[in-house]
Amino acid sequence: TKHRISPAPDFSLDHVGETRSVSYEDVLERYEPVLGLETHVELGTATKLFCGCSTAFGGEPNSQVCPVCLGLPGSLPVTNRAAIEFTIKIGLALHCDIAEWCRFARKNYFYPDMPKDYQVSQYDEPLCTDGYLDVVVDGETYRVEIERVHLEEDTGKSLHVGGATGRIHGATHSLVDYNRAGIPLVEIVTRPVAGTGAKAAAVAKAYVTELRDVLRDLG
Repeated sequence: TKHRISPAPDFSLDHVGETRSVSYEDVLERYEPVLGLETHVELGTATKLFCGCSTAFGGEPNSQVCPVCLGLPGSLPVTNRAAIEFTIKIGLALHCDIAEWCRFARKNYFYPDMPKDYQVSQYDEPLCTDGYLDVVVDGETYRVEIERVHLEEDTGKSLHVGGATGRIHGATHSLVDYNRAGIPLVEIVTRPVAGTGAKAAAVAKAYVTELRDVLRDLG
């Protein structure tokens, strides 16, 4: 019986601290690759998800912000109608069930790119569920099942200055641009795609290519 892993490893351990390369074909003899994908889609709305700030790209840092997207006390968000409609269109195009009502939740995490200290996202009751997208690879059709299409707000942009990697470790200081914080973002989450064998990577590529075409056709 083959074991399922995701993704397949490209090495094996012979002795402690020693590795040797294993070919893709050898790995497929021992494992069945099962892929699942979470794709982020930034919606093309004119304003952010919960406020009227512009989503235009290229503005001066922190010039497209307001009390709502900065999470200031007393600010009152209003949901962007176009973002809801765009998300429903995506769900319909992916053969999803559309919820009669949905709920937003707080996704808490500790990082400075969200000024609220939490991200507004959909958790247990998203807008769209149980869809699929069929893709063709080498003349054979594979069905990629869509678990959910949910809506959330994007984060800001962090710039870590100093150090060699551009990451926070080793940086002398960090800068944050909140222009992107609050822009509507859709996550499209598949179920595990089994039964593709050696074509797992090709099916994944075909899926994201087809998904991109569908989203661009939707405008």
